[in-house]
Amino acid sequence: MAKISTYATTAPALGDMLIGTDVNDMNSTKNFTIGSLLSLPGSTAYVPYTGALFNVDLGANDITAFAFIVPGGLGTDFLKADGSLDNTVYLPVSTAATTYVPYTGATGNVNLGIHRLTATSLRITTDDAEMIGISCFPGAQDFFQIGNNGFTISGFLVDFVNNRYFLGDWGSAVNGTYIKVDDANSRVEISKAIYVNASTGTAGQILTSQGAALPATWVTPAYLVPTYGSFYDVVTQTTTGSTLEVMNFGSNDIVSGITIANDAFGNPTKITFSASGVYNIQFSAQLKKTGGGGATIFYIYLIKDGTAVPNSATAVTLENNGDLTVAAWNWFIYIPSLPSNCQIGWYTNNANGELHYDASPVVGIPAIPSVILTVNKIS
Repeated sequence: MAKISTYATTAPALGDMLIGTDVNDMNSTKNFTIGSLLSLPGSTAYVPYTGALFNVDLGANDITAFAFIVPGGLGTDFLKADGSLDNTVYLPVSTAATTYVPYTGATGNVNLGIHRLTATSLRITTDDAEMIGISCFPGAQDFFQIGNNGFTISGFLVDFVNNRYFLGDWGSAVNGTYIKVDDANSRVEISKAIYVNASTGTAGQILTSQGAALPATWVTPAYLVPTYGSFYDVVTQTTTGSTLEVMNFGSNDIVSGITIANDAFGNPTKITFSASGVYNIQFSAQLKKTGGGGATIFYIYLIKDGTAVPNSATAVTLENNGDLTVAAWNWFIYIPSLPSNCQIGWYTNNANGELHYDASPVVGIPAIPSVILTVNKIS
């Protein structure tokens, strides 16, 4: 029988004996080897209190203890699910919930106060594909843009690399309607028609200011408007002699921007203009001497706004009764502002001169007007 009063001084072995009772033999006292005990049915489901030699698989079961101590662990460490120790300082959930916004799925507004948000690139969009999106890509691209979510419809782009600023589309987006400020080339580009005051204007028109607080309007420049007139008179014009007269132009042929207005006596003598500028006034007058008693001298000159134009007169002399001649020349006259008008004045030294109209000078020859006038704008 083995001793029970002394213990081995070396590490126990599987052949060492233990004293125990046998419930199958009336609880009699017996000696058992350690190896025989470990080979009993169910012995593999247990782990020695210390000195485990194998991993333990608890399956779906729990292990509970007041503390789990890992050799070499420190009070600043915590045990992770994979069995490793971690001493990283993590933000408490309670603090994160009140200080930070979830990476996705934020449920509240963010107020940065005086602080700013910094990122390598930034893109802000909404869930609605038609709503706004903001994108910023510093670095090689280095631009900022605002458009719809997905940027299939453009809005605003600042290209810091090329010093360009787009309002509208850029690249191949939508239909290419944009305004571009191109600092690099010192120019502004507008890709489509300019719509002002409910109109895009017509070919050749220019946009003209109408003054403070008034919308600009499209105007056809005066130099693009054909300005001319052709006039004549089919009445013999007479004089009492030594009297200042003005030629009458009672009929017109073709006109555009030039009209004949009546004077204070109701006679069609005033050449009126629709635009300022320089005009060429040309005339021809059928002069006739109607009586004897010496030569008849005709003086013809230009009048502007009621005043004779200096150095504009010419004299024509007819010696004999029935003599005919034509007076024909032209003047250039500057009309700086409107309204303005011109007249052609004439004067004879006696009553024996007239501006003669001949309805049928010779068979097959057209009538001879007393005066013919053409006016056209030259600048």
